[in-house]
Amino acid sequence: MKKLSIIIFSLVIMIASAVAQNVYAEEPSQVATDHLAMAKSYEDKAAAQDALVAEHEQMKAYYKARYSINERIMPMIQLMKMEEHCDAIIKDAQKLKADFLDFAKWHRLRAADLQEK
Repeated sequence: MKKLSIIIFSLVIMIASAVAQNVYAEEPSQVATDHLAMAKSYEDKAAAQDALVAEHEQMKAYYKARYSINERIMPMIQLMKMEEHCDAIIKDAQKLKADFLDFAKWHRLRAADLQEK
């Protein structure tokens, strides 16, 4: 008798959990809207990485031009360190941009799936 009570109680808990999840779940259209907002956010972050890349490309060009004009202003070793610094940031920013665009694509796909339902 005790085993039967435990089984019935467990079934009641499982059914209540299933019903509660459906009652409290958000509407698919709202979830799709949230996914689209996240996609837009990641696309904006990717655009910010473009600005960072452009900034460091410009910085490299500026210091290279300064070195060419007068080698005493910036010794070659400092120029190489500056280029390494900028190249590392550019590489990381490009990788981060690709990741952000992948996240945006994923969120847009989830939104499209939900809008079909």
